[in-house]
Amino acid sequence: MSISVGLEGVRADKRLLILPALFFASPFVTAPVPRLTWLFLALIAIALCVRAWRQGVEWRSLVPLDGVTLTAMLVAVYVSINAIWAADQGAGFAKAALLWGLILVTIAASTAVAALDERQLRLAALGFAAGAALGAVYLLIEMLTDSAITRAAMNAIPAFRPDKVKHVQIGHGGDIQKISLSELNQNVTIVMLSLWPALSVWALIANGPRRMLFLSLFFVVTVLAVVLSQHQSSQIALVLSLVTFLLAWKWRAGVIRALAVVWCLAFALVLPLDFAAYKAGWHMAPWLPNSARARIILWEYTAERALEHPWLGIGVDSTHALKKSGAAERPKGFIFPRSSGEHAHNLFLQTWYELGLVGAVMLALAGAGVALRMLRLPKDMQPFAAASFAAFFGIGAFAWSMWQTWFMCAIGLLILYLCVAASAPRDDASRKPAASR
Repeated sequence: MSISVGLEGVRADKRLLILPALFFASPFVTAPVPRLTWLFLALIAIALCVRAWRQGVEWRSLVPLDGVTLTAMLVAVYVSINAIWAADQGAGFAKAALLWGLILVTIAASTAVAALDERQLRLAALGFAAGAALGAVYLLIEMLTDSAITRAAMNAIPAFRPDKVKHVQIGHGGDIQKISLSELNQNVTIVMLSLWPALSVWALIANGPRRMLFLSLFFVVTVLAVVLSQHQSSQIALVLSLVTFLLAWKWRAGVIRALAVVWCLAFALVLPLDFAAYKAGWHMAPWLPNSARARIILWEYTAERALEHPWLGIGVDSTHALKKSGAAERPKGFIFPRSSGEHAHNLFLQTWYELGLVGAVMLALAGAGVALRMLRLPKDMQPFAAASFAAFFGIGAFAWSMWQTWFMCAIGLLILYLCVAASAPRDDASRKPAASR
């Protein structure tokens, strides 16, 4: 009988390690392979929900119909309807289904976090922080060695080779000799989005005399990796999030409310700001980086097209489908053709172009609701959450298409990382400063 009891204990210990292992692997694996965010979001959500069910939580209660949930669902309903007039209806309905899945999975998983005991929460948070640290180390090594790890993997495994060789230099023997650092932009985004949740774990949950050393090293490694990269959007996100964190450390509630307002203002001002920048001639300014000049041309052209369908937009994920098949006009001195490109490289402008005013209002309200929800987090966690929101804001304003699967799922993972970090038990050293502030 003692043997069977012992075996049951071993099985229970193994089950306890499933969630920490997933939270460790998620930032560690997605740093080199960002396109696997969907897999880890699904695995973590399943593990969390199964744990909640075993604790007696009813599945209906995992998706509480509060204001934020209902607003997010309203966005998904509109996107599903909007797909009817998308240029590619199949792709439009697929993105609508993805959005529905992302919303339901993220809300259910974040609600299920409350069913974890303190030990599991602590192990999951520490596992995530360790995985994020190793992911940052990987990225820094890639930046310092001219993508040596990626080149070795591509040369050893043909399936890892990119379909496009635009940013890859191939030698006479067929081996990849050089990769542009821009090929790592997705990787930089993943590491940047993991920064503030992981810092919160190192600062508030980890204990021991070397905690501050690990926190400082992780911050320095991540900052160096982002600064050495060619992803200027993540660099902007780094600056924005650092400023937001410092301000939120002093004025938590005020900064969080300001983030909700700025989020809404971004939808209201994106069109006039795009026109103003183009009219001021910034697309021809030699003091701006070429990528910024190209963005201004792209944004102004897209803004013009958005005004042709101002109310309902051209349809979800239609920018790529409606891109001109022939050569776009490129006036003399322009760094980029007058075209809408593959996407707007701006979440707020892409919303106007594809979803129209209706979609812009809905997303503005949904994002503001998420921002204000941060006020419910423990006070010591709020500056880290605010900085995470600012990082997402910076990347979304300048970088990826809002419908890229890996990016959408990365946002879902970010929310789960923050939920676990906010719920994990604090040690005595982190409780005292929080109580005194």
